[in-house]
Amino acid sequence: MSAVPALCIVGWSGSGKTTLLTKLVPELSARGLRVAVVKHSSDAHPLHRPGSDTARFQEAGAVLTGFATPSGVQLTTSDAPADALPPLFRRFSGAVDLILVEGWKDGPLPKLELWREDLGPPLAPSRPEVLALLSELSSRPTGVSQDVRVLDRDDVRAVADLVLMHLRPGRRGPLPPADSRGVTRRLVQRWDGAALSPAVEDDVAVEEPLEIRVSGDSVAITMRTPGHDRELATGFLFSEGILRSVDDLGTLAHCGRPGDEGWGNVLDVTPASGAVLDVERVRAARRGTLTTSACGVCGRRSVEDLLAVCPPVPPGPQLPPEAVARATERLRDVQRIFARTGGVHAAAALDADGHVLAAYEDVGRHNAVDKVVGALVLAGAIHNVRVPRTSLTRQAALLAVSGRVSFEIIQKAAVAHIPVVAGVSAASSLAIELALRSGMTLATFVRDGRFNIYTAPERIRLP
Repeated sequence: MSAVPALCIVGWSGSGKTTLLTKLVPELSARGLRVAVVKHSSDAHPLHRPGSDTARFQEAGAVLTGFATPSGVQLTTSDAPADALPPLFRRFSGAVDLILVEGWKDGPLPKLELWREDLGPPLAPSRPEVLALLSELSSRPTGVSQDVRVLDRDDVRAVADLVLMHLRPGRRGPLPPADSRGVTRRLVQRWDGAALSPAVEDDVAVEEPLEIRVSGDSVAITMRTPGHDRELATGFLFSEGILRSVDDLGTLAHCGRPGDEGWGNVLDVTPASGAVLDVERVRAARRGTLTTSACGVCGRRSVEDLLAVCPPVPPGPQLPPEAVARATERLRDVQRIFARTGGVHAAAALDADGHVLAAYEDVGRHNAVDKVVGALVLAGAIHNVRVPRTSLTRQAALLAVSGRVSFEIIQKAAVAHIPVVAGVSAASSLAIELALRSGMTLATFVRDGRFNIYTAPERIRLP
């Protein structure tokens, strides 16, 4: 069993370690991390009041001494931190994502140092484990290595970003070619409450139009994050009922030539030999052809038009509540563009065992879902026609999405026969109505091991 990642918050007494932790823990929790905190003291602090029952138990040689109250349970050991903390970090693997230790400046863990000039010299020069110095000064103190980052001690969001970079360094590494077009650089100035910083370059998410054509005829224009356009177009056409399976597809190709202005923003889809892609299904249901990154169903003539394209979802499978409660955590592993920009959504399809089948990012929630659905269609995992199921095809049981669960998310999941939708945030009333009509299980505010469930709770296998 691997140990839970751990960081120490160190600094001279009075530097503000506890204050920082009380702000950092909720910031990290809001980003989906389950955080544990351990207080380290170099003094011989009694763990149990002298003469108390628990002190007598410890003196009698108990390996663990416990104290249980209606507010919680405290377990203590007589081992030194170097002996007690590593087993603790392993024991809670899977239960927490990060352990923050206040103090233990001489311990072996990576460290963030809080430093104030009036309290003493920085600890960083004598401790190579220090990753960053959190200071009130904008300049680097004398003697602190260039490898040590210097951050504003009051910028809790920047500190949280650094912690996430340390936990998942690959997410901010070089992006794969398919994702590299999704990030660009722009100048930004930051106001810290007192002054405006000089302009520096910042990573921002790219938003560009994609025109989807079928045999040369324009079907829709969506504002999306470039990359994985084949999956996006396939998922869109499948969700609209134009495409029934991967067997209907002939070619998917960008129009024009690389190097031309705007190249990559028009994708033409041609049907396979003998197949027909009925684009009139979209034209009959929509007033126009514009789809934005904010809404996947803009222009529909009526709510009944929307409901008509959503088939009922067959019963099953049953999932343990933990599978739903932890589903949105799987998004963090694929959010490379979000790690750089904070400006995109993510969606992922998981099977009943919790394995990720497909996961993508995009500036639009519905685009991210279309990319996921499109990937499943291209893999032959989902169809809108009756085909023999093979044991080699893992079936999507759950769709995890960042942000709000709106109507189009449920609609796309229903068409793809995905029976459970788990969202990080709230659901709209129309999303709940459609989930109820389709027999789908809708869970919202899925974070920190908890969720709210609105429809079809019978798919949750309770203990």
